[in-house]
Amino acid sequence: MSFVVYNPTSGPTAEKMGMAPRIENLQNGILGVIDNGKTNSDTVLNCIVSNLAQRYPLEDVVTVKKHSVSHAVEENAAQMLAQKCNFVLAGIGD
Repeated sequence: MSFVVYNPTSGPTAEKMGMAPRIENLQNGILGVIDNGKTNSDTVLNCIVSNLAQRYPLEDVVTVKKHSVSHAVEENAAQMLAQKCNFVLAGIGD
C-alpha cells in the first residue's frame, strides 16, 4: 500500500499590498460588478447598482458572474474589468 501526500501550501505571497487609489467621482463612470454566484448575490448587487444609479449618472454597468464561489474571477474577465471600468463592486449573498 502506498500513500500520496499533497503539500497544501502555495508559493510566497506579496508581503505588502496597497489599496487601489480612490476615484474622485462616480458620475458618468463605468461600474464593474462581480457576481460570485452565491444565493441572492445577484439580488444584493442589483439593489446596490440601482441605488448607485439613482445617486450618480453611470455611463454603463458591466457584470461578470463567477463560475464558482470558491474560485477567483477568470483572468480575462478581471483584465476586461480593469481596462473598461472606473470602479468595481464585488458581491456576496446568502
